[in-house]
Amino acid sequence: MENKNLSDDSIDLSGFSTVHLDCANSVLQERRLVLELTQKQIAERAGIPLSTYKKFESGERNIRTAAFEVTCRVLNALELDIEGFYHGIYAIGEEVYIDEEGQKYVRTGRLTSEEIDDDEAINVVRVHIVDRSLIIPLKLLRIINNPDKIHLMYHKDDRRFGIRVLKESTDGAIYIPQEVYSGKWRGIRIENDVFIDLIYSIIQRDTGRYFVEPHFNEYGFIVHLDETVKSDYKTKPDKYYLLNLE
Repeated sequence: MENKNLSDDSIDLSGFSTVHLDCANSVLQERRLVLELTQKQIAERAGIPLSTYKKFESGERNIRTAAFEVTCRVLNALELDIEGFYHGIYAIGEEVYIDEEGQKYVRTGRLTSEEIDDDEAINVVRVHIVDRSLIIPLKLLRIINNPDKIHLMYHKDDRRFGIRVLKESTDGAIYIPQEVYSGKWRGIRIENDVFIDLIYSIIQRDTGRYFVEPHFNEYGFIVHLDETVKSDYKTKPDKYYLLNLE
């Protein structure tokens, strides 16, 4: 694997595209997920009952027709601009569709009314190093616009690795099948011994479970391995699509 320089580690999201949502309640849930907060924490921030907030997310109650003061408190708790919300500028997650079970996310197949537990809310926007696997959740792939071709890049001296989205096929390109985005998988899993050994050598460990938060830029994202934190998060490897890096 070639040592490639990752010089741009800004968090500039310019150039990224998003998928528009049709449902206000979906925006609430997706925004909460971005903030890594549970429904209870948002309700406490807003000073409203948890049951009320759950109804806003599920669509049982329409946030747009609620009392203005309540709406403002909820949007402030979610760090959303009130005027922007009403003008539909927020497009954070995926499209939704309606089937016999109700409103579902197009790619994950999850009902928009499903509660996200503490583990998922916290860990869905982190890269995980789980024993001999590198776990990249679907949420991170969505943020970088569901790529079908990527480069794995690293800089050993600076203790970083990254994912660069590719527009065209090049040497060393890793292909992500569209099946990854079908709703069956929660992300991708990499189990290449050379790459995993490299990661552990950079973080100066032999094995174990760790997580680190990515820094996004216009090309993809970069992970600073000197920010790696030990984790007890129990991933389920069979829920993540195994990529073949051979």
